[in-house]
Amino acid sequence: MNSLAVRLFLSATIWIIFTLVSAGLLLSDLNEKSNFNAFEDRLNLLLETLIGASRVDSSDGITVVSTIGDPRFFQPYSGWYWQVNHESKTLVRSRSMWDQVFTSDKRIIGGRSQFINSVNDNNERKNFIETKKLHIIERNISFPGIEGPLTFIVSGDTEEYQLNIKKFDNTLSVILFILGSGLMIAVFLQVKFGLLPLNKIKASLFKVRNGDEEKLKESYPLEVQPLATEINELLDHNTKIIDRAKTHVGNLAHVLKTPLAVISNEIKTDDNIMNNQVLLMKRHIDRYLKKAHLESVGASSKEKINIIELTKKMISIFNKLYPEVKIKLNKKIEEAFVFGSMDDLEEVIGNIIENACKYGRNQIEVEVKIIEENSLQLIISDDGSGLSQEQMNKVFARGFRIDEQKPGTGLGLNIVKDIVETYMKGQVDLQKSKRLGGLEVTIFLPLSMSQKVF
Repeated sequence: MNSLAVRLFLSATIWIIFTLVSAGLLLSDLNEKSNFNAFEDRLNLLLETLIGASRVDSSDGITVVSTIGDPRFFQPYSGWYWQVNHESKTLVRSRSMWDQVFTSDKRIIGGRSQFINSVNDNNERKNFIETKKLHIIERNISFPGIEGPLTFIVSGDTEEYQLNIKKFDNTLSVILFILGSGLMIAVFLQVKFGLLPLNKIKASLFKVRNGDEEKLKESYPLEVQPLATEINELLDHNTKIIDRAKTHVGNLAHVLKTPLAVISNEIKTDDNIMNNQVLLMKRHIDRYLKKAHLESVGASSKEKINIIELTKKMISIFNKLYPEVKIKLNKKIEEAFVFGSMDDLEEVIGNIIENACKYGRNQIEVEVKIIEENSLQLIISDDGSGLSQEQMNKVFARGFRIDEQKPGTGLGLNIVKDIVETYMKGQVDLQKSKRLGGLEVTIFLPLSMSQKVF
């Protein structure tokens, strides 16, 4: 899980779910206890009403002189019952008990009669009165004229408050689900909005890499500003290191120039091999001296280069140098800009096409295409004998040459890899060409702007 946004969202989501579930269970438990207490209070009120309405009759029995206020005590098997006992003898009971009685251990017995629901579809099915789940309370009361206490019993069907609890739980679940969904959406928006400064830094770094900016110039929140400051200081430090390295290269080339001139004077004029090598060394030294000087005065700063036009230019040059080789350009885009040095890109494309002309036969294909929104692919293929996997692994090494008989220094592909990967933040890959059968060199470069496709 490498995404900071996913980590923040998941951690917040887990906490929200835990909190809401805990709150839901607590509220449900409190509601259940509250409903039960209210139900029991009601039964106690009915029991007190029953006791207040009871009178001793002439036969030393108990008569309930008035109703206790709930019509369900008259509905048979309703679950709402009352009964008055003297020891184990039942003195009086509610109409709703019908042929049932409470025993001393609060069990209900009897009930041989069954009430059948006659309203059905086909008379094949008979609906009997369902079993009730009762909650029973009792109280012992002494009455004048009766020896020993009387036991007053009242029961109620718990279905009433159980339905209330179920409705509350369902409503609570819906409310908590909506609340949780809203909180997760809010967390998602908060994370997305909170991480926007990091996206701004990413966009600014992309501009720095493509040469549109030199530093991160936008303002950032207090928590992110130190990061932007450190990045700017790192960019300044890297610039100083690069400038120092360029200065050393220029100094080295300048120091070598004088000893090389002495060597050149000592070589015999008829030694063509040595003269050619000295001339080649002078050319390379002059080139790097010139490059170091231009970079030191800022004349060789990087720029946006249309690689399509540059590729056409290089192909035109090598068509003249190798007229027997057919070089074909395949392009699906009209223009593609990369950020870099013109000299560096000329050296990269020139080295690869020159190698293809040397080691190929008579056909080379160059293809330029955009593979992603901000990435370009330059593919150069030849119809030569290609390279083995072992040779592909060694070919980028400094001084390595496949064919010692052909002219060269063995530095070309090493320079290409160094320029592409170090200075242009790209990548160089080698593989066998599926179309031409020879070597296929693929260069990945970051784009500097959006492209226009044919």
